[in-house]
Amino acid sequence: MNIQNKPTIYEINAPIFLNEIGIREQRVVTFASVPESDWNTLAEQGIDAVWFMGVWKRSPVAREMAKDEPWLKAALPDVSDEDLLGSAYSIQDYTVDESLGGNEGLAIARAELEKRGIGLVLDYVPNHVAIDHLWATEHPEYLLQGTTEELQAGPGAFIQVGDTVFAKAKDPNFEPWSDVLQINAFSPELRQEVIRTLQTIAGMCDGVRCDMAMLMMNTIFTGTWGSRAGAVPDTDYWPQVISGVRSMSPDFLFLAEVYWNKEEALLDQGFDLCYDKKLYDYLLAGTAHDINKHIHQPVLYQNHLLRFIENHDEDRAASVYSFDKHTAAAVVMATLPGAHMYHEGEREGRKSHVPVHLGRRVAEVTDESLKDFYTKLWAFTAEHSFTQAKWKPLKVSSGVLHRESHSILGWSWTTETSCFIVCVNYSAEAAHGRIPLDRKEVIGATQIIDGAIEPSKFLHGSRIKLDAWQHVIIEVEK
Repeated sequence: MNIQNKPTIYEINAPIFLNEIGIREQRVVTFASVPESDWNTLAEQGIDAVWFMGVWKRSPVAREMAKDEPWLKAALPDVSDEDLLGSAYSIQDYTVDESLGGNEGLAIARAELEKRGIGLVLDYVPNHVAIDHLWATEHPEYLLQGTTEELQAGPGAFIQVGDTVFAKAKDPNFEPWSDVLQINAFSPELRQEVIRTLQTIAGMCDGVRCDMAMLMMNTIFTGTWGSRAGAVPDTDYWPQVISGVRSMSPDFLFLAEVYWNKEEALLDQGFDLCYDKKLYDYLLAGTAHDINKHIHQPVLYQNHLLRFIENHDEDRAASVYSFDKHTAAAVVMATLPGAHMYHEGEREGRKSHVPVHLGRRVAEVTDESLKDFYTKLWAFTAEHSFTQAKWKPLKVSSGVLHRESHSILGWSWTTETSCFIVCVNYSAEAAHGRIPLDRKEVIGATQIIDGAIEPSKFLHGSRIKLDAWQHVIIEVEK
């Protein structure tokens, strides 16, 4: 997958995707037997890659541990044993689950996607493995270990498997996860095993989304585990792993799920793309000023950020945004530089968050207005090849002492033949501002929701007026 194309990635919960096709077709459907029409439907959305979340063999132990969790019942009131698959991030083995068609079925799905010019992204979980992973008995040296005394004093943080006590995996800001064992990022043998595993995965897909990637950085791992992991290696985890994989698969994409302002550090360590969680947070609960400050970072850095307004870890956008704010956020996200990610169900306005343990979800009515908006948005950005043009942030002034507008965002996209200016009022009140534009240069104007509109409705000379959450895309003379 060529990172220069700044891919549009579409996240799909793999078991639910196959289950719902099976319900419609009234038969069991695996990756090997998805109808051609469903692959064609994916291709029609103009995406560059599918991230199939949840393909790997899950832990039966973790499944049993989650069985009586109340949040499963809340997400799916009529949940049955058949619906409970176990956590997609408590992985017993990096082989495709047989219920989904196994490795052979995934290879067929990948070929179908490839025929349509679509790449395939899968998960890799570097920080932990399932309690019943083979490493617990065959390679305990790959994992962080504890003592019997520590187990007795802190059963929530340690667990015994066979004769060995292991540390449960954790994010240092939270209590340990109950169903996974902590990998030792400093183990030389572990690193070589990870390289071999990822080399195998690289033969199955075009890239990996690395879960909580910053947890494996030398500095963070030391801060989390202290001396328990042993001596700090001279080389950081990711440069060694990524270079080892790319020695065999030079174009393999590495995407980092990352927080705590570690995006730039992980890009320096070899990742192609990093989550833009800051933009997500600012769009949801911040201000136009926050967003404006964030996007004024160097464009070379921004080209390696993955923009999104929802994914499987977050609340559904339609459940936390009003319709008007939702469309404004989507326009901002989709017209910024970098890569872009959409979550299956986002376009349709799904509101129910689905835990990664489930293979079925509640039925919901499609929001036809939102679906129509997203269809137009994707078509517009694809038609004008925004991500292949030259992007530049614009100073939108409030008109008062030339201060920056605290409501209206603005930037331009320029190709050899055309130039577009995007303006979005990211506030709940009508706003005025000035943009660096001669009214005489305007060719036309578009709103994704309404299509072509009269420029005079919002533009008076260089002064722009936008209603709450309103956006406009202005085409000007080159």
